[in-house]
Amino acid sequence: MQEISKKVRVTHRINDPSLDINQLSQYGLFLSVEDKNLRVVVVDEAQKKCMLLEDYRFSGLNTRSDTIEQLNGILESHLILRAGYWKDIILVARSGCFALIPDEFFDETLIHTYLELYPNNLDNAEVRSFFHSKRKYHSIFRIETEFIDWAKKAYPNKEIQVLHQSDAFLEGALQENHEGANIFIYIESKYMNMTILQGENLLLHNRYYYQSPQDFVYFILFAIDELQLDAETCQVKLYGEISKDSGIYNLLQKYVRNVEFGKKPSNLSFSYVFDEVIDHRYFDLYNVYHCLNA
Repeated sequence: MQEISKKVRVTHRINDPSLDINQLSQYGLFLSVEDKNLRVVVVDEAQKKCMLLEDYRFSGLNTRSDTIEQLNGILESHLILRAGYWKDIILVARSGCFALIPDEFFDETLIHTYLELYPNNLDNAEVRSFFHSKRKYHSIFRIETEFIDWAKKAYPNKEIQVLHQSDAFLEGALQENHEGANIFIYIESKYMNMTILQGENLLLHNRYYYQSPQDFVYFILFAIDELQLDAETCQVKLYGEISKDSGIYNLLQKYVRNVEFGKKPSNLSFSYVFDEVIDHRYFDLYNVYHCLNA
């Protein structure tokens, strides 16, 4: 790979030694993008094996056009990513606007109305949907139009599938073995996605923005109280951008008995090169694979 812009910092770049550019037609390419970040995962769909993980952080950018310029620079310098013959290409939105609608209440003609209660803080966005066919849920969300256009231009001969970060996280949570009440939380620097399951039943699926560890813990305790769960017995699993020495983790342990960090998906395989990545990070992006058969 050639040198990338000085405005791009690579925090992870991991390739499985068995990755074969001649086998890309059996690989899925998953791109999770927002204005300051691009995350990439490649999965060998035939072998159910993660082949590549890369994480790019952007700085010094003022507009979305600046972000697109950096995305183009990454692809131009990357022999694998710029290839066009992938089996599947999935673009993952991370916007704050999403809703989950049961199939019996879903009306395609009303798709734009489902997000009316959410403030639209995106300058230029499209409303998209993703159907969780096994669970009969429709996910409705907004995604930046520029990112869709970028992906279409980058891979003009492939259909670009689009889903939301929360869709992948939900599928990952549903793949886990769980009895009783389980609270799955995916953490980013300013927000968390929370999914609560009681056995196989989905009780809550939402995003919360926080500014402090106190905010973070409040939202969890509020959800536990509103759903009449027992903080002594429910299981909380943490994923994403969090470490064991964080203030969030230390404070949460004071109020909830069973708190642990999640693991990589058990139904995907990872070679030894992925051992350098903390298990609970990138759980959402790994689980995009399960959305192919959701």
